Amino acid sequence: MDQSTVALKAEVKEYQISKIDTSVILFILLVSKRDGQQWTLEKRYSEFDDLNNNLKKVFTTLPPLPGKTLFKLKEHVDIEKRRVGLDYYIKELLKRPDVFNSESMKQFLQLEKHAQEQVVNPPKMLGEITGFIHGLRDFYIERSQNVIFVLSSDMNVASRFDAYLTNMKMPWEKEAPPTLLAVGCLECWVKTNDENEFKYERMWNKTYPSQAICLYWDAVTSNLIVGLDEGKLNLLKVPSESQFIRYDEQADIKAHQGRVMGVFYDSINSHIHSVSEDKKYKVLDFQRQITIAELQPSQHGLTGLAADKENRRIFVSDRGGYVHVFEITSATMGPSLAASVASQTLSPIRGIFFDPVKNYLFTAGFDQGEIGIFEVGKSGREKFTKQTASLKGKLQMREIVWSPSRGECMVGNKDGTVTVWSGKKAAPIFVIKAHNTDITKLQWYEDKHMLVTSGKEKSLKFWQLPKEWRDKKIEQQEEQEYEQMKKQENIKISIESTKKKEFDSDEDDLKGWHKM
Repeated sequence: MDQSTVALKAEVKEYQISKIDTSVILFILLVSKRDGQQWTLEKRYSEFDDLNNNLKKVFTTLPPLPGKTLFKLKEHVDIEKRRVGLDYYIKELLKRPDVFNSESMKQFLQLEKHAQEQVVNPPKMLGEITGFIHGLRDFYIERSQNVIFVLSSDMNVASRFDAYLTNMKMPWEKEAPPTLLAVGCLECWVKTNDENEFKYERMWNKTYPSQAICLYWDAVTSNLIVGLDEGKLNLLKVPSESQFIRYDEQADIKAHQGRVMGVFYDSINSHIHSVSEDKKYKVLDFQRQITIAELQPSQHGLTGLAADKENRRIFVSDRGGYVHVFEITSATMGPSLAASVASQTLSPIRGIFFDPVKNYLFTAGFDQGEIGIFEVGKSGREKFTKQTASLKGKLQMREIVWSPSRGECMVGNKDGTVTVWSGKKAAPIFVIKAHNTDITKLQWYEDKHMLVTSGKEKSLKFWQLPKEWRDKKIEQQEEQEYEQMKKQENIKISIESTKKKEFDSDEDDLKGWHKM
């Protein structure tokens, strides 16, 4: 991003020796607003270092900060070299809206004192639910019925291995033993009568001998499907009329040879759709215990599934960076592949989200940090699906959701942060340090501007995003000022280009004077 596009400019103009302590070097930071207002700040190198350390807790790929030295700098050439490095560092930081909007930068630049209009309204944590049996893998909140279904799994490798050995069926045993050590767990939490909107209590839990990976809740049929690490699908019925105090086992199906990565229940046909790391996309009729379809859309393991229930479409992502679009045409025949579209970086896709309002599909690439935006062809024209944009996010992104009304997408990352991106500006707006470990799931509520996050650290958090990050009038005024500034720059460039052409033309005329 060009320095001219930001609301503030800053430069480390010079350095001075402190009058109070001559061993202290102060770097003079001049901060300027577009309207010409300025203020200066005296900063020690240690303050820049503290800023950098605080930013590193939330942000990646920061510009380089001049390194520390074993001894205090005394020579002018060395101090000047550090000043130049600090000048570059602060200018690069201001090119990033997400960094500029952070609490650390707000304090460092004293924005509340000198540029209150530039301070954003930060997200607020409304509530938190803890007390889960293991680290969270997946969840779904049914707000209309005040119930939360949570999948948790043992994240410790050594502990899981011990549990697998304990739960293992021996050759001489006719039946598998009961789960003695839980590796995965399905939990049902119901809202209490407490005035606290985010107060829930656990009603029951169901344990599994392998990790519980993903779930799907169908409120119409009260069917809950759980996908497991061992390739099984567990189908439960959780009747709402009983206040969710119990569940009934419906089916336990060995559907895949690898980890189940995504599930969907088609209530119209009573079919279970599932994708797995074994590269297979399967459609099962659990009532008749038969497989309707077994598809292998690519040579890569499948990583996610999203459904467009209204238009009867399924979107599947894979480790090769492809998105596969399927049409559900009938109850007796399997889905038909309409299109397979490659992402720009071909990075393994970890998160996938479909927006039926805008008809866009969003993907989060894990290895390369690519946010992919795909325009899905309208019903019957899925073959025209194409990638329309690619944004560079953090590496190891895991989850993604989109807000149509805000024009923003929220991306959950492995480092426990959630990055909010502006679709209009194609730039990150704000970074929330939501959890201390991997983000495992995001759920967005459009009407409340509320984001729910889960992490491997056994917690579920509710975040209120501001309806407006900053005053709209101020933002519009800044956009107008910026457009006017760019217009003047373009006029200046045009005039200089014309003068150059005239000068070149005069030179040509002079070169031929002797021929006249």
